[in-house]
Amino acid sequence: MKNARTHHPARPAATARPGRRPRRLVATAAAAATALTLLITGCGTDSSPDSARPEGLVPEGQLKDPTSTVTITYAGAAYSADDMKPVLDAFHKAHPTIKVDYQSVPFDQFNSVLSTRLSRRDATLDLFDVDMPRTDAYQARGWLTDLSAAFPDLATRVDPASLDAATNDGKLVALPYQTSSQLLYYNKKLLKKAGVSFPSQKAEDRMTWEQVTADARTAQKDGGAKWGLLFDQVNRYYQLQPLAESLGGGSGVTGKDSLTADLTNDGWTKAMTWYGSLYQDKISPRGVPVAQTPETFAAGDVAFFPGGPWWATRFTDEKDLDFGVAPYPYFEGGKPATPTGGWSLGLNPASKKAQAAQIFMKFMALDKGGYAQYMSGLAVPPSNTAGTETFYSQPVFKDPRMAGAVELTAHELAHTAVLRARTPGYVEFEDALGRAFEDIANGTAPGTALTSATKAVDQAWAKYR
Repeated sequence: MKNARTHHPARPAATARPGRRPRRLVATAAAAATALTLLITGCGTDSSPDSARPEGLVPEGQLKDPTSTVTITYAGAAYSADDMKPVLDAFHKAHPTIKVDYQSVPFDQFNSVLSTRLSRRDATLDLFDVDMPRTDAYQARGWLTDLSAAFPDLATRVDPASLDAATNDGKLVALPYQTSSQLLYYNKKLLKKAGVSFPSQKAEDRMTWEQVTADARTAQKDGGAKWGLLFDQVNRYYQLQPLAESLGGGSGVTGKDSLTADLTNDGWTKAMTWYGSLYQDKISPRGVPVAQTPETFAAGDVAFFPGGPWWATRFTDEKDLDFGVAPYPYFEGGKPATPTGGWSLGLNPASKKAQAAQIFMKFMALDKGGYAQYMSGLAVPPSNTAGTETFYSQPVFKDPRMAGAVELTAHELAHTAVLRARTPGYVEFEDALGRAFEDIANGTAPGTALTSATKAVDQAWAKYR
């Protein structure tokens, strides 16, 4: 799969992040190191009060290209430099007086890189990717520009969840360009051998997690499956949050200003008790890193694999892998809930080249479907509704094994998608939950792990209250 994280929404590409969606992380380790050094060190800083008020923003209909060459710097974590090349080539051709210096950074280092540059109001960084659940956290730190007047009419042009994620206190503070959803992949050969019926492709007939668990056991016992069920993102909030959401546990955040952790309620406890049982009962394997989970399914070792549509190309490349896709499951008595979210573009308030940056933002996110029309092998749908047809019309969805994926993805984005927690303390929250998920998989009692995560989050969030 060529590109995308989510997400992160969204693990790095060829193997894919998540929360990430696949992206070719960087061409080489040297390239990554160079980009990281450039982004951290920058070319200087500007800490004057005026740097927090970018000049030149206008309503998008009034944008004009500069008369002399302007170079803007864009730090990205969703796509590698190779993935972005056709987009930048098209932009440079359409706007020859604006040059984009794109610097790709690994997702796991991206937040620290941005913190270093943006906290000191470094004007040498103009644009940057914003992982959607971190929007409120970045806004609380003063890292985002109010774009409400610059892009005033997005309601009919951007999918509702993406627009909601880019809005803070009624203001548009980022420009969404990419979203995401999830599917349930299943191995037909293993299920058929075990005498297990294939899941329905219809959203209204989606399986329950309880049924998936029972069928996964049967596939191991009678079908020769090495593993019954393996999540794509085994320790990431992006994919595991909907388990609690399905049982009424919510996002895990509540209270004034969304700064109270709510991880020990019945919904979260029941969901994580089930999740821990998968490892205790050896339905899921311990110790498989996120980067290797899709390869385990591709090798034919797993009966059920909840994962993103970004793995479609990876799996269809395996000619002997007989698989199908079904709706993301939910818990009996609960409600359907699917992961969503992706990436937006943020404009540094300290930027001195705001209008040139705004022109690129419009090109990337909105113009004629945005970036999607230039990339091949799109891993996730664009947030721009005009670009979704480009995603859904890709050859990979014509493969019989991916039958139903287009309809399911569109349905989930419209009806079951749940955003991750909206909180100024998202970064600390995500980190604490990642540790809790790993502990639960390794045998820690869910109640203990969730209580520890709650304490860690409460301590980390003291500075925001």
